[in-house]
Amino acid sequence: MHRLLRRALPLAAMLLFAACALPGIPGLAPTPSEPTVTVAPPSPTPISLASEIAVDAAGFRVRAPAGWVSTVVSNTLTLAPSQESLGRTSPGPDLVISVDATPSGLVAAQYGAAAASSPESFFKVSSGAAQKANYTIDATSPITVDGRLGLVADMHGPSGAGRLAVIVGPDSVVRVLGQASPDGWNAQRDLFAAMLSSLRFFTPATTPTPTPVGVAQQPDLLRHGPPGFLLRVGGSGGPRDARFVSARGMAVAPDGTLYLAESSRGVWVFAPDGALITTFGANDLLDAYDIVRTSSGDLFVADYGRNAVAHFRLDGTFVGRWGSAGDGPEQFGLSSPQRIALGPGSDIYALDSRPNPSGQVSTSVMIFSSEGTLVRRVALPADLAPADLAVDGGGNIYLAETFGGSVVKLAPNGTELARFGDPAAAKSLAAGAIDIDPRGDIYLATYASGVVRLSPGGIEVARGGGIAAPGNAPRAGEFSLPNGITVAPGGVVWVSDNSGEYSAVTALRLNADPLAEGTAASIAATNIAGATPLPDTSLLHQWATSATASSFYAPDYSPERAVGPPNVLGCMDSTDAWTSADPNGLDRLDLTFKTPVFATGLTIHQNHQPGYISEVVLVDERGEVVPVYTNAPALSGTCPLVLPISFPQTLSRIVKVRITVDQRSGANWSEIDAVELVGVP
Repeated sequence: MHRLLRRALPLAAMLLFAACALPGIPGLAPTPSEPTVTVAPPSPTPISLASEIAVDAAGFRVRAPAGWVSTVVSNTLTLAPSQESLGRTSPGPDLVISVDATPSGLVAAQYGAAAASSPESFFKVSSGAAQKANYTIDATSPITVDGRLGLVADMHGPSGAGRLAVIVGPDSVVRVLGQASPDGWNAQRDLFAAMLSSLRFFTPATTPTPTPVGVAQQPDLLRHGPPGFLLRVGGSGGPRDARFVSARGMAVAPDGTLYLAESSRGVWVFAPDGALITTFGANDLLDAYDIVRTSSGDLFVADYGRNAVAHFRLDGTFVGRWGSAGDGPEQFGLSSPQRIALGPGSDIYALDSRPNPSGQVSTSVMIFSSEGTLVRRVALPADLAPADLAVDGGGNIYLAETFGGSVVKLAPNGTELARFGDPAAAKSLAAGAIDIDPRGDIYLATYASGVVRLSPGGIEVARGGGIAAPGNAPRAGEFSLPNGITVAPGGVVWVSDNSGEYSAVTALRLNADPLAEGTAASIAATNIAGATPLPDTSLLHQWATSATASSFYAPDYSPERAVGPPNVLGCMDSTDAWTSADPNGLDRLDLTFKTPVFATGLTIHQNHQPGYISEVVLVDERGEVVPVYTNAPALSGTCPLVLPISFPQTLSRIVKVRITVDQRSGANWSEIDAVELVGVP
């Protein structure tokens, strides 16, 4: 059917409130701002609230007028006068109210302690998405509901109006959102106030489920912090089985999976977003100190408690161990091995320290095959007592020389090739851990300078994180006593840290210095010969396998038309693409992909009236939303338009792409032909 013959079908924009990624929270679609709506005087008519609805699992009850209907999804209660009003996707004349409660601990883990205890902080978190969507939010006013403190504010736009209230309690935080069309809201704001006042809280009735003793639990997660900070796993809180006694060395897989050597439970395995996958080795390791992962997926752990190296399969199956304490050629000193590194050919390099005949401590690097056969021992200069080591693809050894505040580079035979660091400022590079990436850049977890990245020639090119004040627990992105570091895909650096009762691992991205990077590239002082890249991760390119949309022009332009590769040739209106029912509305297209990936980019093919995509977000396996693109919608001068969007590799696996098309300025049906997702499987 030709575009000009289409009949315009009205479509109300969705009005759902999605302030933050918490369970059961409704979403709010973008809308232009408008002057403040005049507040109507209170109605003198008494309001009868004859019905009471309780959400036992969430611990609240609220009263509503007789005959009102309700639904509960994930502890979110939605109430309306009728099923028709309850099912609307946009504000109508009737008042619709949503109430949700979230445990304070979950809010604190995601948004910080202030958001779980301060009405001001929680209101800021809750209203952020509405403000970004161009809704006007009036000044807040303090309220008290059932003895709990909170804040309330009106919000409005041309297509809807309402009021948002947040209430903070000792065990949960609560949001109450009322909305209707502007005229409907002015007529029913007193009803909202009465229902808000009727809200009561109680302790949810729970059936205790005993947690098996000794089974690892998910450690605390912190996801918000300063620029560069990504997330922190662990800390000083939570149940005993969700806390690290001492987080130490780490290794990472090409897909970002993190393996942590931890003294109390062997090896903890985490997804790139910090979710606990499993633990293993608790019965096979006496005191795990460091870990490496080979390209085939085998894992080797420095078992400091047994003076040995233990070998595990990728699934955690114990294979065997080698080593013991003693003076023999293949034995370790009493304080070894603590640090190991992976070398060429999957050889295992281990630091070994032991007293020499003169009574002084001598240090060497022992090199084993992956079967545990000693290949050779490399004696280190007497002035070196390194805290950690790393090995490049050519077999060159890099030592974190803590007391000297330097990085020492040795040839495979032990000959010193270079020392990086300023003797006059030894503390700046004094590090507890070291790693090296495939390009030869050196990463240090230092005691005084945070995380530092050096070029292969020793020039500082990036830095991140900070140092916790003495006597204080580290804040997000801070470290107290770092003792492990590993470089992950997507420019992510993981650092382990310990201080008294505090033990955690932190992921961050470093702040690069472009000028220093340019200088390092031009000098190329010590290029690493024969550097071996990480195993090929083979980026997967895939087209959507299914799709849904908020609307489509029936019957020919369904969302399924955007599934698969592009098949519209040229700039043209085509029934082989998706388009919305209303050429002047706000719509959403959701596309699902067969293989979950750690996404690095996507490409959107638009074949008619391109340029009206205002937002693109990714959705991971847990339903969390990752924004990757925003733009002011306007007709593009290029048609057809292939829109590439790239971003740092996501920390979680992506299964869906959500595209918002904003045609309210008059697009005359913008069409999408296909969407390609790119990432690491």
